[in-house]
Amino acid sequence: MNPQHFQNILKQVSKLDPVQKQTLSTALVAQENPILTRLSKEVITHSKCIHCQSNRLRKYGFSNGRQRFFCNECRKSFVCTRGSAYFYQHKPELWQKYLEHMLDQDSIRRCAKDLNICVTTSFNWRHRFMNATQNTYESRLEGIIEADETYFRESKKGERNLNRPARQRGSKASTPGINQHDWVAVLTAKDRNHHEFDQILTHVNGAEINQCLGCKIADESVLCTDGQPAYNQICKEHHLHHVVITNNQTQQSLYHIQNINNYHSQLKRWYLKMHGVASKYLAKYLGWFRMLDWHKYQTFSSDIKSESEKLFEFKLLQVQQHKFKT
Repeated sequence: MNPQHFQNILKQVSKLDPVQKQTLSTALVAQENPILTRLSKEVITHSKCIHCQSNRLRKYGFSNGRQRFFCNECRKSFVCTRGSAYFYQHKPELWQKYLEHMLDQDSIRRCAKDLNICVTTSFNWRHRFMNATQNTYESRLEGIIEADETYFRESKKGERNLNRPARQRGSKASTPGINQHDWVAVLTAKDRNHHEFDQILTHVNGAEINQCLGCKIADESVLCTDGQPAYNQICKEHHLHHVVITNNQTQQSLYHIQNINNYHSQLKRWYLKMHGVASKYLAKYLGWFRMLDWHKYQTFSSDIKSESEKLFEFKLLQVQQHKFKT
């Protein structure tokens, strides 16, 4: 700010009434929003225009508390939230608190009650934050990999036009066993480095498993399964050593599928806390749980002390940042 302008502001302070002085004092000592600060620093670090990817950027004041930037190349301006999950989102003072609730695995209604926002806002925020998680997988699974399918009851919760009679949550399926009309199949794979991959399957067959998992798994790895024939194709094409684990087989200490079974067990228990999830949102919730699982194995540095600081190591928060084009 121009020093002369600053002196003019100081002269006006004496003319404020007590209420205005208190408001000014509160504004001066208020802490800056950590998420907005990180978004601003990220733009400065990458020095790329959101519109044209030029590096000819300069700061351009503030808009509603958000740092604004101006591109000298395309002559366009943008705020620091542009290109992130926070764009067009109000109440920035509550974003961090809401993500803390998601880290604590709280329900939509619990978040709405604690933050004094309506349930619709809580729902919209949750799905906005979960949107970025659907395709955030580790680039590669290698070494000893465990793979198995798990099933979720098909749900059309919230849909207006059903092609079947409505049913209550928790009711029995139309036929015994697993069928594609009542159940949604989810393929999960996990290596010993806690790198996890999951994908909703239309059909459990070799071609579909090879299509979604083949590009993620390193050749000549060891794949441990329960003997599902659908895994034979991927093992053959990628030269994987296929170890079949059966119930009546003595399991070796090195080769087993206990990790993936434990992952399924934790996922199902967590899923029940959500009080019914529509199948069309299942991929988002799988992504959210994947973020929670990654956070569990996160190694925090010694200088991170508070839970608030640990939140910024939460991958769910990190994936909401800008997606700069390369």
